[in-house]
Amino acid sequence: MNRAEYRRMYEAEDCHWWYVGLHELILDHVRQERQRSARPLRILDAGCGTGRLCQLMSPYGEVEGLDASSEAVHFCHQRGVDATIVDLNEVRLESGCYDLITSIDVLYHAGIRDDVAVLKQFARALKPGGLLILNLVAFEFLRSSHDVAVHTRERYTRPLLAQRLASAGFRNSYLSYRVTLLFPLIAAYRLAARLVCSRQTPRDTASDVAMPSLLVNKLLLACVRMENRLLGHCSLPFGSSLLAVARKQ
Repeated sequence: MNRAEYRRMYEAEDCHWWYVGLHELILDHVRQERQRSARPLRILDAGCGTGRLCQLMSPYGEVEGLDASSEAVHFCHQRGVDATIVDLNEVRLESGCYDLITSIDVLYHAGIRDDVAVLKQFARALKPGGLLILNLVAFEFLRSSHDVAVHTRERYTRPLLAQRLASAGFRNSYLSYRVTLLFPLIAAYRLAARLVCSRQTPRDTASDVAMPSLLVNKLLLACVRMENRLLGHCSLPFGSSLLAVARKQ
């Protein structure tokens, strides 16, 4: 994605409603997996960005981060996170090495040439029964200037992601759309943003990552936290993001 976006991410991850809500949801699954295994986990964050999720997962085991961007890895090191510059298209991960792999908003990126091939690498690197957690952007009709700024290759649907996970050797996949309660507002905003996108070059385009006012941030986070509680009991029929929790066969 555009280099400026890494600083935006680094400055927003600790408190922006979208990041905080997503990280809390992921940590619920990590915590459950730690309890299930009854030992510290070996965790890989593949496409770790600026490293906030790695920080948050560190109480549950040994965490490694990989990212193709030197800018991202620089910010990881500022957080004290162990991260390495790696191209997921080229890397050959150690077989049966990890209990859990997270890959958050990575597979949809234009830099990923074959998402099924990368998923197969994840399956190879996981221990038998190991857990994979993904978050991806959903629905092509939501494509906007944000996707230009972050270099989106494609946006996913639940059936498409289910098929690709199965092709890579994952089973018992839980898939649900996310950010459902705010979906009408996001859809309206994204459709309007297409007009802006059509007048800008990719280099000039900025993502939607910007801190709202304190009150608005609290209200949006409350909506996402309410939704996170629902996701513990059911899957949601639509949303701007798509969550997958899948096990290696």
